Amino acid sequence: MCEKGAGLGCDGACLELSAADMVWWSQVFKTLGDPVRLQLLVGLAERAGAEAAVCELADVGVSAATVSHHLKRLRCVGLIESRREGRLVYYRLGEGVRAALMHILHQRSRVGA
Repeated sequence: MCEKGAGLGCDGACLELSAADMVWWSQVFKTLGDPVRLQLLVGLAERAGAEAAVCELADVGVSAATVSHHLKRLRCVGLIESRREGRLVYYRLGEGVRAALMHILHQRSRVGA
């Protein structure tokens, strides 16, 4: 995918995806299709780069075990990263994910829908 996709001046070339890119984007959209996973991703974005343990993210209406499962799915597609410290696992957004998410949410607000 071309770098022009980051700006508003994309001439359409940024939409030329390889087969591997299409598979990856398909997995990303499938992963974000679950409201709990999207809520977890937005919750991490609100932390502006700070890490959070499962117990800090568990207020999404499902059990801590289910939160862990959803976080694993987000990690598997590369949207979040994790590190273990003792018994706790800390999560943070992957590089560039917050900016991309904020851009998408901003676009949605511009549409006015």
